[in-house]
Amino acid sequence: MTDIAPLASAARAVFGDPGVHAVVRSGRTVHAVSLGHWVQGEEAPELLCHTGVAGWSPTALEPTRAAVTCARCLRKIGGSVVSSRQLALFGDGSQDG
Repeated sequence: MTDIAPLASAARAVFGDPGVHAVVRSGRTVHAVSLGHWVQGEEAPELLCHTGVAGWSPTALEPTRAAVTCARCLRKIGGSVVSSRQLALFGDGSQDG
């Protein structure tokens, strides 16, 4: 079995400073990071919102000092959530024509 302690330790060091957040694989959403239980009893950085990361590995998270933009993370840290600018899936009920 491979000892993952050095990998977990390196990942913790990258995200250990206050104000360091994460993006997933060069994504645009900035997530808050916390330590979570990993394999072999190690702790490793994970997204505070627990959004899944396909094929997860510590290298999937890239550090950033940009402000958190993930609405789920912001709710968990007590930050203000900016209203969504997402378009409505369905219209408001009125029909043109």
